[in-house]
Amino acid sequence: MPYKQVKFTFGELLIAWEDDVVVYLDFGLDTERAKRYVREGQRYEAPLPLHLKQALDDYENRLPNALERISCRLDVTDFQRRVLTNLRRIPFGETASYGTLAKMMGSEKAARAVGGALNRNPIALIYPCHRIIGASGKLTGFASGIDHKQALLAHEIGERR
Repeated sequence: MPYKQVKFTFGELLIAWEDDVVVYLDFGLDTERAKRYVREGQRYEAPLPLHLKQALDDYENRLPNALERISCRLDVTDFQRRVLTNLRRIPFGETASYGTLAKMMGSEKAARAVGGALNRNPIALIYPCHRIIGASGKLTGFASGIDHKQALLAHEIGERR
């Protein structure tokens, strides 16, 4: 399966795809999760398909719907799929709490379970877990670190084109 390590102003990404469908995207090239992903299975580095490069460039240029046109394949549980599907409903540049996301799913008491599902998000950025904040409004829980989460939110909240 092809993958590419990509460096953008909002951070480094490891992205993998199969038949032009994204199957994995994570921040940071040196994380244990990224290293493990590359080691598993038959993976090889390849040029990033043009449509993925263009979508990531458009996101970098703050085009709000840039990532919506990327097709993804999620290999997750039904609950995780519900969490991630509803997560994509949170608009570019906006945030919601874990509890709000649970309510969006019709499971208002499942905020902790939502957090667990987001922690295992296999396709970060496209499924924008960085937009989820604590009930108090504070930045909480992000696999690649709170500083990175803050940078992504600042990027999205910045001047839109």
